[in-house]
Amino acid sequence: MLLATKETAERIIEAAIQLISEKGYTAATTKAIAELAQVNEVTIFRHFGNKQGILKSIVDRFSYNPMLQKMMREDVTWDLATDLTHFSMKYFEYMMSIKDLVMIGFKESMQFPEISSEIANVPLLFKNELIHYFKEMHHKGKIRDINFEAAALSLIAINFGHFISRARLGTAVSTLPTEELIQTSVQIFSRGLIS
Repeated sequence: MLLATKETAERIIEAAIQLISEKGYTAATTKAIAELAQVNEVTIFRHFGNKQGILKSIVDRFSYNPMLQKMMREDVTWDLATDLTHFSMKYFEYMMSIKDLVMIGFKESMQFPEISSEIANVPLLFKNELIHYFKEMHHKGKIRDINFEAAALSLIAINFGHFISRARLGTAVSTLPTEELIQTSVQIFSRGLIS
């Protein structure tokens, strides 16, 4: 794709994300997207075919990044609180990087189940990696024998709560720095896992 064409497509995607996030999919017309992107409406159809083509590009753009999985397999110290804090911070950062897609998913999941399906890949992968980590930590004698899936889902719920609070409400609920909030949550959570 030529640079100018790629930049045009990027402007269209950015405009669509903004409008869909603010108004919902139905209200974000191709005409409104074109106006915000400063292109002709025909340009949208030439690049994406239709509005659903733009949505597919948005989903593809925010699809799971393998860096999260790589980090959870390679950046491990085998110290429970250190690792879970690191994993949680990376999860939070990744979720913030795709927050527009997550917010669109909340608004449009009934009309576009593929968005929900794509968003579900993140906690599913995080859950599976946490289960693997917890099993290894148990094997090393560093945590007690518990339901590893339940433990993974509990940590995900804590982290998703932090994400959704910051993504939707900013600092209205708490002005604690994210890192401090996550460290405290992980310290409390970790105490329940230690042998």
